[in-house]
Amino acid sequence: MASLPLPTLVQNAALLLAVAVVFDLVSSRISIVRPRAEEALTGLLLGVIGISIMLSPWQFASGIFFDTRTVLLAVSGLFFGAFPTGIAVVMMIAFRLTQPGAAALTGIIGMLLAAALGLAWRRRSRPLEDLTFPHLLAFGVGAHVVVLGQASLALLLTVPALAPAAIAGLWLPLLTVYPVATALLGVLLVVRLRARRLTDVNARLRREVEAQLEEVRASRARIVEAGDAERRRVERDLHDGAQQRLVSLSLELRVARNAVGDDADPAVRRTLERAADEATAALAELRDLALGIHPLILTESGLGAAVESLADRSPVDVTVDVGPERYPTAVEGAAYFVISEALANVAKYANATSARVRVRPFDDHMTIEVEDDGVGGADPRSGSGLSGLRDRLAALDGTLAIDSPNGRGTRLSAMIPTNQPTTA
Repeated sequence: MASLPLPTLVQNAALLLAVAVVFDLVSSRISIVRPRAEEALTGLLLGVIGISIMLSPWQFASGIFFDTRTVLLAVSGLFFGAFPTGIAVVMMIAFRLTQPGAAALTGIIGMLLAAALGLAWRRRSRPLEDLTFPHLLAFGVGAHVVVLGQASLALLLTVPALAPAAIAGLWLPLLTVYPVATALLGVLLVVRLRARRLTDVNARLRREVEAQLEEVRASRARIVEAGDAERRRVERDLHDGAQQRLVSLSLELRVARNAVGDDADPAVRRTLERAADEATAALAELRDLALGIHPLILTESGLGAAVESLADRSPVDVTVDVGPERYPTAVEGAAYFVISEALANVAKYANATSARVRVRPFDDHMTIEVEDDGVGGADPRSGSGLSGLRDRLAALDGTLAIDSPNGRGTRLSAMIPTNQPTTA
C-alpha cells in the first residue's frame, strides 16, 4: 500500500499540460463542425496523452492504480466533444485491458463516467470561453465526487478487503488534487480559446478593413478615371469647337487686312491688325488651356510624345528619356501631370539651366524622375500643385517623393502601379 507520491503527481500534471498543445491545434474551430479526419487526429493525440498518463500511475495495491486519466477525459469531453473523446476513451480502455488487476473494471467504468460527465457539461448553454475558475472547479468537484463514489462502490464489491483502506486513505487527497487539476487545466484551455477567438476576430476585422480600403482605392481610381474622361471630352470640344472658330476668325481677319490694301484708312488697317493679333493670342491661350486640361497628343501618341512636347515648350533645356510604351489612360494622365507640374516648378522657382526627365517601365509599375540643377530648397509641403499630384497618385496607389537640398538642385521621384506596358 502506498501514499500519493509527489514526483508521480508532477509527471501526470506535466502530461496534462500537453493537452493545451492539442487544444491549440484545434481551438480555432471549436463550436463548429470539424472534418472527421481532424477530429480523429485530435482523438488519437488525446489517447496517446492518456496512455502516457497511465504509464505513470501510483500503485495503491496489487492491481489497483491511480492516475489523472479522469481529469484528462473530463476536460476532453468538455472542450473537444464526443468524437475525439470517444477515440481517446477506446484507446485508453484497450490499454487498461492489457494491465491485470482486480480494479480493471473499476478503472474502465471511471473513464467512461468521466468522459460522459465532460460531454454532459459541454451541453450547457454557457459558451466555453465564458467559463471561469469557480465554474471549472465546481465541475471538477462534481465530476470526481461521482467518479470516486463509483470507484469506492466498485472496490467494495470487487476487493472488499482493500476497499476501506483505499477509501479512507485516498478519497480526501484525490478529491483535493483532481478537481483543482481539472479547474487549472480548464482555465488554461479557456485562456487559449479566448486568445484564439480574439485572434480570429482581429483577422476578420482586418479582412473587412482591407476590403473596405480596397473599395475606397477602387472608388478613388474610378473618380480619377472619370475626371480624365471629362478632361478629354472638354479638350475635344475646345479643339473641335472654339479653337477651330478662332483659327477661322484669325484667317479671315488676315484676309480682310490684306484685302483693304495699303491705300485703306490707317485706322481701319490698325484695327484689323489688332483684331488678328488678338485672335492669334486668344488661340494660343486656348491651346495652352486645352493642354492643361488634357493634351490631345497624350491621347493620340502616348506619354513619350507628350513629354517631348512639354520639353519643347519649356524655357529650360530639358533632356527627355521616355520610351514608346503605352499605359492605361489613368496612369498616363497621372504621369503626364506629374512631369508637367515638375517642369513648371523648375521654370518658375529653380533658377535651373537644365533638367532631365526619365520614365522607366517595370512589370507592375512605372517610375518617374525629374531632376534639375537649380538652387534646391523646395518645400514639398507648400503649394497646392504637389498636394493635388499626391492625391492623384494616391488614388492609383502611387507615391511621390521630393529631395531638394539647398544649392544642389531638386529631384522629384514618383511610382505608379501599372499593368505590363505595351509598345506602341
